[in-house]
Amino acid sequence: MGVALDTQPHPLDSLRFEIPAIADRLIEVRRRLLAWLAPIGVADAMAADIVLVVNEACSNSIEHAYRGVDTGLIRVEVAQEGGYIVAIISDFGSWQTPPSEPTTRGRGLAIMRAITDQVELDTSASGTTVRTSFDVPAAG
Repeated sequence: MGVALDTQPHPLDSLRFEIPAIADRLIEVRRRLLAWLAPIGVADAMAADIVLVVNEACSNSIEHAYRGVDTGLIRVEVAQEGGYIVAIISDFGSWQTPPSEPTTRGRGLAIMRAITDQVELDTSASGTTVRTSFDVPAAG
């Protein structure tokens, strides 16, 4: 079930930025995303879900993509596309295959899939991209 957007027209550019793949920078991701979502009237609960998923994707990049490397970059892109908020999180590191044995960790993708309307994962030698979408239809 979608959440109605503010019916007032808002010229809204997409949000796009890069940060170093460092855990201390996750607060910046959350703040920038919340500041971008607020003017378009995304309900608090939906905004929290979007922030959770983007934060989780960024956390995965920080933890897994740059093993054995001093640091790398994470690109965050968020846009309003029709009745959806689409978030694309990319890193330029190497994909780490999740363990096949059950552990107490490794539930990030499952959480993302449970919260979003769609999750697409693209892995390659040049990095990983997670594309998520959230149904947030306009009112009326």
